[in-house]
Amino acid sequence: MKKHNNFIVIDKITKTFGSVVAVDNIDLKINQGEFFSLLGASGCGKTTLLRLLAGFEKPDSGRIFIEGEDITYLLPNKRSTNMVFQNYAIFPHMDVASNIAYGLRKEKLSKKELNHKIDSYLELIKLSGYGNRKADQLSGGQRQRVALARALIMQPKVLLLDEPLG
Repeated sequence: MKKHNNFIVIDKITKTFGSVVAVDNIDLKINQGEFFSLLGASGCGKTTLLRLLAGFEKPDSGRIFIEGEDITYLLPNKRSTNMVFQNYAIFPHMDVASNIAYGLRKEKLSKKELNHKIDSYLELIKLSGYGNRKADQLSGGQRQRVALARALIMQPKVLLLDEPLG
């Protein structure tokens, strides 16, 4: 796969909440395959910037591009991004396998294909055999890995991790 310079471009993005400026005229360029971290004090806008990239927030001004495509106002489900939230956000009423497969619901996969994918991601996150467990039967670290598998199974071009070591 060819690596693109400026795979992600954040161009003069600003986001306010009332009188609070959460993100102020940010410019970033991130190359394909690059591991990029945002570091800063609590409340400095890191999560807001991730939410803007994921499409969960709309900017007051500026543009966001992935592979040259303007995604600024695309809905989250139309973007080639996936986000793992700080609190993991796994569904308590679903078992582990259903949580991992959640994003694949719209795919036209056979039961065999779906189960194969789920099993391979359970193996990847070192939770083989845990598919039938509920969220309350998992440790915090196991929940985090389920949330990661749910994001990865969709094979996003951009994986956003909010406080991944929290």
